[in-house]
Amino acid sequence: MRIVQACLVAVLLAACSRPLSAQSEPVPPAPAAAAPDAGAPVSGVYTANGKPAALTDVQVRPDDPIDGKSANAIVFTVSPQHGDAAAIEDAHEGKFGDALIVRVTVDGTVEGADLIHHGLSETNGYVSTVGVVTIDNYRVSGGEVFGHVTSGGPSDSGDGQKVNVDLTFHAKAPGT
Repeated sequence: MRIVQACLVAVLLAACSRPLSAQSEPVPPAPAAAAPDAGAPVSGVYTANGKPAALTDVQVRPDDPIDGKSANAIVFTVSPQHGDAAAIEDAHEGKFGDALIVRVTVDGTVEGADLIHHGLSETNGYVSTVGVVTIDNYRVSGGEVFGHVTSGGPSDSGDGQKVNVDLTFHAKAPGT
């Protein structure tokens, strides 16, 4: 019995004589997993004649039907749109700085794009195009619209100017 008591005293003395930082402390429970970060609403490249524009905001607005199909306008801008109901018109007027407006039917077909960019010097900063911009991975899910808008690398805007569009986005779906 004395040997057991002596062993216990030795263990207690050893444990108590260690620095506090070396003593074991209770491990707090792991925090609950945070929701995954959805990332920036817009990421990628938008250039005209080699001049970049940092598009940081996107809004999807209902647009006029195209060939009887419902359509939306995806409005990318440099400045925040703050839910502006007139975002399409205001982007055309330059209220948000450089912008890109992509008209897409509900099945994901791009019907045209309006490029508003300070690098489009030959056309006073504005070009309306058909066939220059396409959209990949277009989907509407959970009240959001997702996709990848691209020109497939530097492309002729239709008037001899070079544009490069390579943008991934997610935005609130219209009506949600």
